[in-house]
Amino acid sequence: MNDTDAIRRLMLAVGRLEDAADKQARQVAESLQKAHVVSAELAATREAEEAKLKYAMVCLFQEQQQKTEIALRPVTGKAWRGLIAVAAGFALLYAGLLLLLRHEYQRLKDAQLRADAAEVSAEVRHASQHVEITSCGGRPCIAIDPESATWKSRGREYILVDGRSGK
Repeated sequence: MNDTDAIRRLMLAVGRLEDAADKQARQVAESLQKAHVVSAELAATREAEEAKLKYAMVCLFQEQQQKTEIALRPVTGKAWRGLIAVAAGFALLYAGLLLLLRHEYQRLKDAQLRADAAEVSAEVRHASQHVEITSCGGRPCIAIDPESATWKSRGREYILVDGRSGK
């Protein structure tokens, strides 16, 4: 074998290696392109599945919220009725206390009037100890000191009566 044949063979082998390398590079490029396509498809599928999952979760949340609202309706109604009953009870209690206060105020006024009358009565009894009362033809009469001064009170004129004490 001569050198030219060896070089030719070597060239032929290098050519085949280059062809094989080019073929392999194309295959790698195609594989990479397929991998990118598959990756894009996976991303699109993942996004679609995420969107489905989000939609399903929103639907489940809304359904759960509706169920919760339905379940809470009777409790809410009872709470409102209880609140109204308590408010009505407080209103009745307030009205009862107002009536009681009014009644007690009236009793206080009546007691004050009785106390004032008793005070006047006590003053009259005290004054009657110093006055001589007798009967004049079947009618009550008292002895009056004609020299006594007169007093005016509430539009009336009064004179000091002669008491039993001294004369």
